[in-house]
Formats: sequence, structure tokens, C-alpha cells
Amino acid sequence: MRLDPFSDTYCSDPAKTWKRILGFEGRQVLYDPDLDVWLIAGHDNVRAALTDARRFSNAATLAPLRPPSDAAATILSRFDAPDVLVSADGAQHTRIRAIVRAVFPQASVQVHQVWGALIAEHTSRLVDQLAGHESADLMRVVATRLPLLVIVDILGLPTDGKALPGSADGFASLVWGDFGAFAQRQAAIELVQLWRYCRDSVIARAATPDGGDGLIGELLRHRDGDDARLTLDELAALVLNLIVASWGSTSGALGHALDHALADPHRWARLADDEHYLATHVEESLRHSPVIDGWLRLTTTDVTLDGVTIPAGSRCLLLIGTANHDPRVYATPGRFDPGRAWLSQHLSFGAGPHYCIGAALARLELTTVLRALARRLPHLRLAGGYQRRFRPNVAVRTHISLPATGIAGGCPQGHDARTRSPQ
Repeated sequence: MRLDPFSDTYCSDPAKTWKRILGFEGRQVLYDPDLDVWLIAGHDNVRAALTDARRFSNAATLAPLRPPSDAAATILSRFDAPDVLVSADGAQHTRIRAIVRAVFPQASVQVHQVWGALIAEHTSRLVDQLAGHESADLMRVVATRLPLLVIVDILGLPTDGKALPGSADGFASLVWGDFGAFAQRQAAIELVQLWRYCRDSVIARAATPDGGDGLIGELLRHRDGDDARLTLDELAALVLNLIVASWGSTSGALGHALDHALADPHRWARLADDEHYLATHVEESLRHSPVIDGWLRLTTTDVTLDGVTIPAGSRCLLLIGTANHDPRVYATPGRFDPGRAWLSQHLSFGAGPHYCIGAALARLELTTVLRALARRLPHLRLAGGYQRRFRPNVAVRTHISLPATGIAGGCPQGHDARTRSPQ
């Protein structure tokens, strides 16, 4: 079985590939010789692998799917960030995650109380900047910018984010994409620069009396100068993890949610004032179009899953897209239906010990943006002739662009941007 993740089909309509894999000879654990990975498909199989961190290690998660060019490999040898969240295992992951949980709100109500006003303020400013334009690329102007503005503000970094080198897309393409040698080299340079920026920022903040504002300050105060509790490099790697994960995944999720909303004027109208529909629209968008639709793991021992034995030391690609489109869990999975049953069973934020720590934050960003845009720009529509296209990638599904029109017909005045507290 071949996934063909860089094919035209997968880059325009990945659900066709998920359906093909789910229906392949009744087997859902398959070997792909082109990628040299085991494909794990289906809701139960993917969930089993996600929750079994002992036998399915994260050691391969950030290892490039394909060997980098010699020039890129030389540059990447200078990337010496320690494993903290995404690529950590065992006691290291448990220790670091406990530290993050102590300072990073995760419950929906708490996230709203701590960061709701900040997200609403950034959203209002972006919508104001759209006003007066007839058309715009919503990926570039809104979806990519908002998560960056939010996460650098939360961390306590310069709030415009302009000091950050590189992009989340560049990082994702370097690790899971299909870059040529020159683009690989550039992405590797940007990754090393971003890592050094994070480390330099943390070291500078550590030299201040109280660590300063934001999450970086809170982590420094939690560290209390004790390397046994948390080293400065580990703290900097946490900052890097949070920037890349929050920026890239939330940006992609915003693109998907906007795409689904703007595909139907009735959906767009309901988002403005129907809070229940707003929440279910976001959830169905996450299920139907997961940003992280594949995740790499490495088997630490022989593993038998769905009757198939995967040898120890094998790379496995957990196909989250197939889990969310498994017809045994979701009837007519290819249909976008915010009213469907079992919506909360999707695996877009993972499962088990590595469940996304920023899930509630991402949901709040999505609902805030959709509500604000639908209220201010009721005539917003996808541009005529728009054709959906995603960046070539094995693991991260993001729109290349999302052109929209009808902006100039919106309300010129800003409304109360404060989000409502979750029920």
C-alpha cells in the first residue's frame, strides 16, 4: 500500500486517500515501501497507538521523513534543543509536562478567563485591518497571523512577532514535507535561527530580577534557578515547542474552519450569533479536516496491532485522518455535519499522555475569529474559481491560500469583541 502523500490527490482531497486506505482488503495496518513506514489506519488502531507511549515512542516524531541534503544536515547538526514535549518519552516527558501543566491553563473556562480578552483584542485588530479591502487571502492576513500574535503575547515575547525568524510552515515542510535541496537548506537555517532566538530570549529573561511577564516569566519563577527542576535549555525548547505547535496547527485549523464556513452562506450567517452552532462547527471542522492528519512514532518492541506484527524499531505513521473518517464511528464521514453524533470522539488533538496541551486555547482562538468575522463581514465569500490546495506534507494539512471577497460590504464599526464564557 502506498500513501502517496505528495500526490495531487492528497494535496487537494486527502479524504479520498483515507477512504482508499480504510477499504484496502479489510486491513488497516499496512507497510508503505516508498516511505519505509508502517501505516496505521482506523479509529481504534490509531487511538491504541496514540495511547501506548511505551511501545510507540515519540523519538521519530521530529526526525525528517526523508534524509536531508548534506548542506541541510550540516546546519541541523547545530540544532541541539533537548527533547521536552513533542519528541520526549517516559520520565522526561512526564516531568516536563507536569511543569507546563502547572503554569499553562487547559480547562476551557480557565483559558477563557486568562486569555479570552487578549485573543479578542488581536482578532478585532486583524478584522479592522481587513475593513475597506474588497478581497484578501484569509490564510495570510488572518489565519497565519493571529496564532502567532497570540502565542508570542502569551509567552511574553515582542508582541508583533516580527523578530521571529522562519515560519511554522517551513519547519513542517522540513520535517514532513517534500523539499528540494535549496529549500531544505533555507528551512534548516531558519529552524536553527528560531532555536537560538528562543534560547537567547530565555537567557536574557533569566538575567532579570523576576523573569518578567508572560509564560516565560512564570516558567523561570517555577524553575527558581534550579537546573535539576528545569534547565534553561529545556525552558527554551519548551518555548520553541509552543511557538511551532501553536502557530502552525492553529493556523491550519483556522483555515479549515473558515473554508467550511464560507462554503455555505447559511453556515456563515449562523456563526455570528448561534453559540451552539459555532462550537459544533469548530468541532466538526477539527474532525473532518484535522491539521495534524498523520503522526510519526517508533516501535520500541515488536507490536501486534489489528492482527499484524510490526517489528521493533519501525517507523509508524498514525493516520489521524483515517481515524476521524472511520465509517464504523462516523456515518457518511466525508460529509461536513456539525450535528453528527460522537463528535467528541475525534483524535485531532491526539489521545493519551501526549494529548495536545493547547487544545482549549486553539478552540477559543477558532471560535473567537469565526464569530468576529461573521459579525463584521456578513457578505464574506470564497473567491470565484477558488480551488482547495494544501501544502505537500505527510503530517500537517494546511491551505496554501484562502482567497475571499465581499470584505468591503462589512460593518465599518468594531463591536464588542469580548468572547462569551463557555457554558
